[in-house]
Amino acid sequence: MPGSIPDVRTLKNFIKTLNYLNLSQLHMVIDRGFYSKTNIDELLEYKRKFTIGVPIQRQWVESIIDEFYEQIQMPDNYNKTDVETLYVKTKLYPWGESRKRTYVHVYYNSHVAAVAFDKFTEELLTYKEELESGQLLKSHEEYYQRYFIIKEIPKRGCKVQYNNDTIQKHRNRYSGFFVLLSNATKDAMDALRIYRNKDVVENSFDDLKNQLDMRHLRVQNSLTMDDRLFVQFLALIFINAIREKIRNKKELENYTTRELLEEMDTLTKITYSGRYGSIISEPTKKQRIIMEAFSIEL
Repeated sequence: MPGSIPDVRTLKNFIKTLNYLNLSQLHMVIDRGFYSKTNIDELLEYKRKFTIGVPIQRQWVESIIDEFYEQIQMPDNYNKTDVETLYVKTKLYPWGESRKRTYVHVYYNSHVAAVAFDKFTEELLTYKEELESGQLLKSHEEYYQRYFIIKEIPKRGCKVQYNNDTIQKHRNRYSGFFVLLSNATKDAMDALRIYRNKDVVENSFDDLKNQLDMRHLRVQNSLTMDDRLFVQFLALIFINAIREKIRNKKELENYTTRELLEEMDTLTKITYSGRYGSIISEPTKKQRIIMEAFSIEL
C-alpha cells in the first residue's frame, strides 16, 4: 500500500524503512555476521553511512593484510585505548565495479592472537559439520572451497578433509588481526570507537539483569513494577555515567564498573543521635583517587 512502512526482513527493506522514517543520515553500525558483498552493495546503492566488521578469511581482506603485514607493527601505527594496545593501518578502497569510496581499517593486537587462533578452529569445525550434514550456507561457500578437500566416493558419499596447508598459513599469518569497512569514517580509531559503541546496548541489558538485579522483577502489581522500572532506569544512567568516567580517566583505567563500586563500598557515614551529629569513615588511598576523579568532596 502506498505510504506504508516496508517489511524489514531484508537489509534493502530496512534501508527503505529508515528513509521512510526520515533517518537517511543515520550512521549504521553493523556486526561482521551481517557482512556480505550483496549487503555492502545495497548500503552503497542507497547512499547509507555505515561501519561494518569484516571477516578476515575473505581473500580480498587477506590481500590488504598482506600489504600491511611487514609494516603494521611500526611505532607510527601504535595506538592505545583504555582496554588494549593496537597497531593500526587504513587503506582507501574503491568498492566494486562502481568503485564507491570506502575505507578499510586494519587492526593488529598481538595479545589476542592466541584467542583468534582458537576461534578460527571453532569456525572450521562448524564448516565441516555443515559440509558433512549437507546443510550448506551460501555465505560460507568461500570457506568450504579454501579450507576443505571434498571428495565424492562411490557408495560412501562425500568425504570431507581439512586443507591443512591453507589452514596453517592462515593461522600463522592472520591471527590477531581484525578489520572494519566504512564509507563514513576515514580515521581508524574513530571507526573503532563507533563500532564498539554498539556494545553499549548489550552492556546495558547485562547491567540490568546482573548488576541491577532485574533478572526477576519480584513485584505483585503493575504500579509497583512501574516504580521499580523507573528506579532501575535511573540506576542504569548512573552505571553508564560511571563507565564513561572510567573510560576517560587514566587513573581509573584498571577498574571495571563493578570493581569501582566494590572499592567504594566500605566508605561509611555514621549518624549519632543527639548532639554528636555524623562522621564519615577514613577513606583509603584508592577511594581518595576515585573521589578525586569524580570531583567528590567529603
